[in-house]
Amino acid sequence: MRFGRSDEDLLQIWRTGPESERDAAVDELFARHYERVARWALRFTGEREAAADLAQDVFLKAHRHLHSYQGTSRFSTWLYTIVRHEFLNRATKATPIVEDVEVLEDAATLDAGPDTLTEQSDRAQHLRTFLVTTLDKTERVVFTLHFGDGLSLDAIARLLRLENASGAKAYIVSAKRKLAKAATRLRAAGRTL
Repeated sequence: MRFGRSDEDLLQIWRTGPESERDAAVDELFARHYERVARWALRFTGEREAAADLAQDVFLKAHRHLHSYQGTSRFSTWLYTIVRHEFLNRATKATPIVEDVEVLEDAATLDAGPDTLTEQSDRAQHLRTFLVTTLDKTERVVFTLHFGDGLSLDAIARLLRLENASGAKAYIVSAKRKLAKAATRLRAAGRTL
């Protein structure tokens, strides 16, 4: 374990430990999950500033509601649920924000020149636009969670409160079919992503 103590150990210290250790336990717990939450936020929003705002709000909400975490799922799953809810709340109040794909994250972290980064960023934007114009919102979310974040269909079904895992699989099948048809149309028109 990277920090030596498990999430459960840190939560136990926060709940029952000496007052002097409680803040340090929460700080360590949140520091452990910060990068993951930031990546999720970036994938959902597609913009660094919006992702930073979302991540900050997620940790504020998590801190305020830490007492409600029951331990029935992993702590990271609980945090992901907060990220998802916060993003969906924002998305319904504002103009649509698209989910990101791996390419944008890769472009931001490569040790490459400005021309390469610009080209990769443009490609990421084209891919986001392609996903937005081809898939409906639920298909995009399921597709991104499964292929971008590597979540299992069962986990996606639970997070999105789908009827069952086959519901998530149906969205994947539908998304793949739509993307294949759209890609074929682009190739026929002599265009690429």
